[in-house]
Amino acid sequence: MKKTIAIACGGTGGHIHPALAVADLLRAGGHTLSLILSGTRAAERPAEKAWEGPLLKSGARRIQDPRNAFAFLRCRAFLKEQRPDVLFATGGYTCVPPVLAARSLGIPVVLHEANSLAGQAVRVLSKHFHITAIATSFEETSAQLPWAHTVYTGLPLRQSVLSALERARHMQKPEGTFNVFVTGGSQGAHGMNLLVAPVLASLAVSDRHVHILHQCGKADVETLRELYSQTPQQVEVVPFVEDMGAAYGQADLVIARAGAATCFELAACAVPSILIPLPMAKDDHQRRNAETLVKCGGALCIDQLTTTPFQLAEAIRQIYSDPLQRTIMREALADLPHPDATRDVAALVLKTAEESR
Repeated sequence: MKKTIAIACGGTGGHIHPALAVADLLRAGGHTLSLILSGTRAAERPAEKAWEGPLLKSGARRIQDPRNAFAFLRCRAFLKEQRPDVLFATGGYTCVPPVLAARSLGIPVVLHEANSLAGQAVRVLSKHFHITAIATSFEETSAQLPWAHTVYTGLPLRQSVLSALERARHMQKPEGTFNVFVTGGSQGAHGMNLLVAPVLASLAVSDRHVHILHQCGKADVETLRELYSQTPQQVEVVPFVEDMGAAYGQADLVIARAGAATCFELAACAVPSILIPLPMAKDDHQRRNAETLVKCGGALCIDQLTTTPFQLAEAIRQIYSDPLQRTIMREALADLPHPDATRDVAALVLKTAEESR
C-alpha cells in the first residue's frame, strides 16, 4: 500500500543529501512525499529549487532560539494538512520543530544519525519524545542511545555521486599523472585551505605530473588561485564541485574534512585520503567519524591546529611516492562493509508507516 511520508532535513549537506537519497527511492516506489526545510541556510537552496511536491520552510533555528516556537507551529499546521503516515528526519537542530510537531499529532518518527557520535538533537529527541526508530551510520552509535531502538544502516549516499563515480571508474586517466582532490565541503574550509594549498603548490612545482582540483568555497577562490599561480596548467581552483562522483573517481588522493557523508563516499569509491577534521566540530565528532577509515588503513588523519606544513608535506609524499601503499589503502577501503543504506533506511521508514496503521 502506498504511503504518505514527510521528510525533514536541513542545515548542511551532510543532513540534506542522505534525506534526499531516501526520498528519491521512496518517490520511485510511488509514495507521496512532502519536504520540510528550515529555509535559513544557503546549503538548502538547491534542494528547495529541485523539490517537486509540498514544501515548507519552517524557520527552524538553533535549539535554544525562541523563534523555534513559531517553527513548531508552522510544522504542526503543515503536517496536519499533509497527514503523513510517518515523518523521516535527519539529525540536526533543523529537525527539532518538525519532530516535536509530528509527535504532538501522534505521527511516528524515524530519525537518522549521520555521525559516529550522536548529536544533541538526536539524543534529546530520542530520550524524551518516543522516537520509533533511529537509523545509525556507525555501529558504535547505538551504545550512546541505550534508551532508543536503533538500527545500523550506514549512511544513504546520493545516487548522483554513485552514478558519476561509476562513470569515472571507466574513464582513462593520463599515464603517470597523480591527481589530488581537495574538498572542505559545500561551504569550503578556510583554515584547511590555507594549510593545504601552499604544500600542494610546492608539490605541483616539483612535479608537472601532479594535478590538483581544489574546491575551496567562494571566499577563498582568489587567495588560492594566487597561491597556485606558478602552476596554472596543473591546478583548478573552484568554489564548488557539482560532480563529486567524478572528482572522487579520478583522484589518487583526497584531502578532506571528515564529515560523515565524506567518509562514507570515500569508502564507497575506495580512494586513499588525508582527513583533517573540523577543529570546532561539536564534541570533536569529525575525528570520531574518521576513525573507521584510519583503523582499516584507508586514510591518514591529521590535526589542523597542530600539524606543520612540513608534517603535512610528509603525509602527502608518503602516499604520493608509494603506489603500493595507495593500492593497499584502496583494498582496505574496499574490504569495509558497504550496506545498502538508502534501501535499508527506506525500508525502515515504510515498516514504521505500515505499523502505525
